[in-house]
Amino acid sequence: MLNEKPIFDFFATQTINDISEKDWVRLFGKDMLEGWGYHKNFEEAKIKEFRLGFLCGRRNEELVAVFPFFTTGFSFATIIQGPVQKIILKLERIFPHQMRPKLLFVGLPTAEELYLGYSKEEDLGVILDGVLKKFYDLMKKERIGTILFYNLSRKHKALAELLKRKGFACMENFPNTKIEIRESSLEEYIKRLSRNTRKDLRRRLKKSLNLATLKTEVITDITGIEGDIYKLYLNNFNDSDLHFETLTPEFFRNICHNMPGVARFFITRERDKIVAFNFCLAKNDTCIDKFIGFDNELSHKYHLYHVTFCHNIDWCIKNGFRFYQMGITDYHPKLRLGAKLIPLYIYLRRINPFTNILVKFITGLIQPKNFDPTLRRLTEE
Repeated sequence: MLNEKPIFDFFATQTINDISEKDWVRLFGKDMLEGWGYHKNFEEAKIKEFRLGFLCGRRNEELVAVFPFFTTGFSFATIIQGPVQKIILKLERIFPHQMRPKLLFVGLPTAEELYLGYSKEEDLGVILDGVLKKFYDLMKKERIGTILFYNLSRKHKALAELLKRKGFACMENFPNTKIEIRESSLEEYIKRLSRNTRKDLRRRLKKSLNLATLKTEVITDITGIEGDIYKLYLNNFNDSDLHFETLTPEFFRNICHNMPGVARFFITRERDKIVAFNFCLAKNDTCIDKFIGFDNELSHKYHLYHVTFCHNIDWCIKNGFRFYQMGITDYHPKLRLGAKLIPLYIYLRRINPFTNILVKFITGLIQPKNFDPTLRRLTEE
């Protein structure tokens, strides 16, 4: 009896190539947008801020669980904005190791929500017990003090309850934004917006039409224009106060190959010059606008944000997509254009039970709504 093997065998791997796409689909489901190909592409892109991994569980040699995870030296400047963010950035330059603690996140850095794969024939609670034990062993080995389950949505109710029982604290993360498209034309969609937004949007579109001849095409092969796209991505990256990762040229170069039929680039040109791009994932009834980039000199002049938004809504309508997902940050313009907030949560726990007592207090201080005026106003309303 003492020599009886455990029911589950848990192990960690640093490459998705140890997990077959067939097993991935069996555990995560075939409708997952950011699936095996997206995780493979993220791994191949070699993004310097993260060390990726997959914690897997087997029963009798059959894969029954896959929990993607990553470790990173985390900067609180990622979630704290305003004057406090500037103070943190200065302190990080002086005390880089102390101010950027190494954390273990369960999830994928750029995923829209938390994706966990496990057999529905298994007990999630039992799997979670084994997964956490393995994670804790890994954290002790690598001297990591905190574990976070990243971007739970309301569909993760069962997991959230289990984590609460195990001493995890909950905090709000930056919410996602999503538009439900019920209309049959772009004009009909614009009519459902508020009077002031309709007037402002039409004025911008008319001004852009008078100034430039903009054309947008949807492509799946960016050979020859990778440099233009990456330059525009960096423009948007450098204009943003919220940075979690810096994508590499390889990420964009290989994504359509790794996600055939799902990954698409929306390329907007003024004559022969690329002035904007949207990288989207489109499958089933949902189009996710993942990454964007604009020409800094022409963005405001041509109102590229609103021009490309209208093109994408029109494309979704014509191609039968019911939901258009716009990502986090810059909430004010997205809400004006009809988006709704999708709450996301982080569940975290310190390994040290004494320091874990402080977690609830700290998470209350660093809630995103404390630093974003739009989120704060919505909460107060």
